[in-house]
Amino acid sequence: MIAAKIAGGRTISAPAATEAAEPARSGDRAPWLALPIGAVIVAGIGLSNGPVQIAGSVAALVGALLSPVMGLAVLAFMTPLKSPHAIPAPGLNTLLVMAIVLGSVYRLPIDRPRLRPSLPVLLLLGFILYATVQQLPALAGGYADDTSHHVGYLFIQLATLVTLAVAATLVLRDRDPLPFLAAGILGACIGAVLAIAVYVLPPGSVTNLVDYPNATVRVVGPFGDPNYYGLFQATGIAACAGAFAITRSSRLRLLLAATGLLLLSGMAIALSRAALIALAAGLVALAFTRGRRLGFAMVGIVAVLALVVYPLFLEQRLTADAGARSVAEATIGLQRSDASRLAAALVGPQMWATSPIFGIGFGEYPLTTSRFIGYSIESHNWYMNILAEQGLVGVALWIPMLAATALKLIRLEPIARTIGGAVFVTYVVGSTFLEPPLSVQTSAFAVIVIVAALVGDWSHLARRGWRQELPLDKPEPSVAAPSAGALS
Repeated sequence: MIAAKIAGGRTISAPAATEAAEPARSGDRAPWLALPIGAVIVAGIGLSNGPVQIAGSVAALVGALLSPVMGLAVLAFMTPLKSPHAIPAPGLNTLLVMAIVLGSVYRLPIDRPRLRPSLPVLLLLGFILYATVQQLPALAGGYADDTSHHVGYLFIQLATLVTLAVAATLVLRDRDPLPFLAAGILGACIGAVLAIAVYVLPPGSVTNLVDYPNATVRVVGPFGDPNYYGLFQATGIAACAGAFAITRSSRLRLLLAATGLLLLSGMAIALSRAALIALAAGLVALAFTRGRRLGFAMVGIVAVLALVVYPLFLEQRLTADAGARSVAEATIGLQRSDASRLAAALVGPQMWATSPIFGIGFGEYPLTTSRFIGYSIESHNWYMNILAEQGLVGVALWIPMLAATALKLIRLEPIARTIGGAVFVTYVVGSTFLEPPLSVQTSAFAVIVIVAALVGDWSHLARRGWRQELPLDKPEPSVAAPSAGALS
């Protein structure tokens, strides 16, 4: 069998080498057209100019219908930023996802994609179908009261995210993922700059582009909560770290390092412990994708940082929380906050016990906690949320979906596995402390990166000199295994 060498010294058969040499299916320059459209929308928000917001948003929606590739790039850029207020509910992000799906459907006779739903997609669709059934009573009532309206909002967020996963699969299959990652990281950088500006400038200096310009203690940037903002930035840092680990270009490494430091600075001033833990887990997973020895070394580095840096971080957090109070009072307040969050998570099994098979209903967790602990509070744990609200049915759909996705990521080529695995672990661990699947703003970038890892064509990166070699701890095969399939 004739063999051809590819980057990193691996050998593959001649037909496979020929296939790898073909350019990735792409919309050519379509993804890059998203940047001027996104710039118009951001300018409209910054100037509080409704007509400009509408013009940019209409251009994005029409562009998504005509070119779903461009629409997905606009979405990757815009999701971490503030949504234009001139666009009515359900908002630009949800409308963009719908336009991308419609555009993909219209292009089915042209693109003729392979529509073979894989196990993760089937399980994800099963989960959203079950959640849809659970919230039908609120829908039938027209989301009339505040409780039903809240349930409807959460359901739209979850449904938008699931639809995005399917839409991204259609758009990114066998396509160059780099423009979409670049668009998402650029949006993350703008979000970090806004957060830093709120932190260092006088209160109220940054308006329009953020909802809380006076939140200078724990900044949230364009987000509404410091923990969700921190988790989003953690996924962005994980993506930058993954790209840094596999590129050979000194210039690109310098750019990725500078970008990662910018995102880390924006994340640090949010003072989110959940984001720090999630990022640490993602970096450890990233190290293990490059080799066991590097992975264990990263575990040691994280342990040392936890012993040295975390006390300083906690002191800064307490000082920020104290404000006009004493640090001792702030410590008591933080302990009470931790106790209430722990109580919110521990009450989950009690709620689950009232309806173990089917759950108490979508969106009902914070409304039911008051029956057990006397006050309403979110679970602060997505997996506990599923257990209580969707019962064993939900657990049997979501957990296997994560496991199947993880198995596919592990079997991918090194470039895709490194970036996708780091973001996946960061997001999954972050879900232990928050409910990010109920926030499109927090989750969209992670979903796009993971889907891109599963279905995108990363071969051009190997041809451009990116590190394609297997981890050093594993023997190098003589014939490359085929890609581990896609979230198709």
